[in-house]
Amino acid sequence: MKGSSNGYGTNDSACAGGWPAGFTLVELLVVIGVACVLVGLLMAMLAGARRSANGVTCESNLRQWGAATLIYANEHNGQLPRRGQGVSPTVLVNRPTDWFNALPPMLKMKPYMDLAASGQVPRPPGASIWLCPQAEDMQGTYYWSYAMNMALSVWEANQNFGQPDKITGVGDTATMVFLADGPGNYCSVFPSSQPDGYNPAPRHRGCVNICFLDGHVAAIPGSYIGCGTGLIERPDVRWHPPKSTWNSAQ
Repeated sequence: MKGSSNGYGTNDSACAGGWPAGFTLVELLVVIGVACVLVGLLMAMLAGARRSANGVTCESNLRQWGAATLIYANEHNGQLPRRGQGVSPTVLVNRPTDWFNALPPMLKMKPYMDLAASGQVPRPPGASIWLCPQAEDMQGTYYWSYAMNMALSVWEANQNFGQPDKITGVGDTATMVFLADGPGNYCSVFPSSQPDGYNPAPRHRGCVNICFLDGHVAAIPGSYIGCGTGLIERPDVRWHPPKSTWNSAQ
């Protein structure tokens, strides 16, 4: 019967002809385009969230190294650990007072030289207090994604008569750089006019995560401290202790 009710208050003929049979090609392309845009936005958001999480992890690692430094200074008459080798890639890892050997025992961890001797050098990718999640691996026997201020507690005898710096002799500890993101094959860093080498690594959207001697951590733009252009000494980000005669020959 024409126009008969189907029991739901609708007409059979209306239901049969009231909806389109499917998408046209243009409509399908529009839907696909919108979906691609949404996926792209989602991926960008996820990448940003991942970078933010990695930055938080990196800052947490540095705070632990900062805490270890304060413990070390307290147990060693205020002396700071040595910064290790300077303007050349690090090959000497067996000195007990270099930061990477002196500080791990403060955190109940093995010194770096023990890890190296057993073939367990921490390298990215991996989760470790030694590793910034944003760091990338590179060729070489040894690896550090964090590195000490090269101007602090140097080995050369022309500063402080060859003795390590004391935490009480470096001025405001809240502005004195202790540890920073490093390039990988250097255990100490310093802003340099050379684009590579021993420069701190601004791997966090152009910023370097820096641990200051009071233990706090801040993300500092690489351009602000002179990465790739040469040291820019700032009142709030200091690299040289007072009366230091050390110069990296940037």
